[in-house]
Amino acid sequence: MRIEYTLEKIDFLNYQLYAASKSERIIKSRKKSRIRLPIIYFILGLLLFAFADLIFAIVFIGVGVAWYFLHPFFMKRRYMRHFEKYIDENYQNRFDKTVTMEFDSEFIYTTHYLGEGKLKIKEITEINEIQDYIFLKFSSGESLILPKDRIGNINELKIILTKIVSDLSINHNIDLNWQWQ
Repeated sequence: MRIEYTLEKIDFLNYQLYAASKSERIIKSRKKSRIRLPIIYFILGLLLFAFADLIFAIVFIGVGVAWYFLHPFFMKRRYMRHFEKYIDENYQNRFDKTVTMEFDSEFIYTTHYLGEGKLKIKEITEINEIQDYIFLKFSSGESLILPKDRIGNINELKIILTKIVSDLSINHNIDLNWQWQ
């Protein structure tokens, strides 16, 4: 099977955000940063309440509570800006360039503006599918981004991927409701 498509900046951004949302390290970091500052403000508020002024104590506790509830919104935007800069810096030459992929029984052959590649199918460690994309993750850490809306024969591709999943006994994570949060 042969497919051709182009990748845009938003495709790389969605992949980065998806990968971040599944990364244990990033999940832990986001939880810690959400909780640390409110705890500090709460402790300072209690100390101010006990030894100083009630109004300052309420202000400190209020800031801590506000931080806890507003933090996810600000961190969501911060990560998006970070990944946008990263993509602009590292992938800008790959936007709007045609990518050709061809599947055979043992390899995936890719052709893009830099040249050609040959990836072993048995090195796929998992297949992740969200509403608009399919991500093929390899043992090397590399991933292929497949935008569903730009692949003409998506049903044929899904049949091939289902066969790969059954042959290699790998995870096929389907999360059609995934959104960056």
